Amino acid sequence: MDKVDLNNFVYGAVMMASVIAGLFFLKFWRKTRDRFFAIFAAAFFLLAIERWFFLFIQIQNEVHTYIFVIRLFAFLLILGAVVDKNRA
Repeated sequence: MDKVDLNNFVYGAVMMASVIAGLFFLKFWRKTRDRFFAIFAAAFFLLAIERWFFLFIQIQNEVHTYIFVIRLFAFLLILGAVVDKNRA
């Protein structure tokens, strides 16, 4: 297994973990209808999409800024959810 294959494996594992975390928060949102969980689910799905891009565009160094914009937006969603939850 070379370095590219190992990177793709790790990207896939992180993507799968992000999807599972998103589904986990989506399950809690369906039970409680609390938007905190919905926002967290959206953030983790965005992180999964970001990792999906890494799998198919074959970029091994993270030089493309649009990928970081997706990650930034996901983290801003998480930050916004925490702030929103503590204000309510």
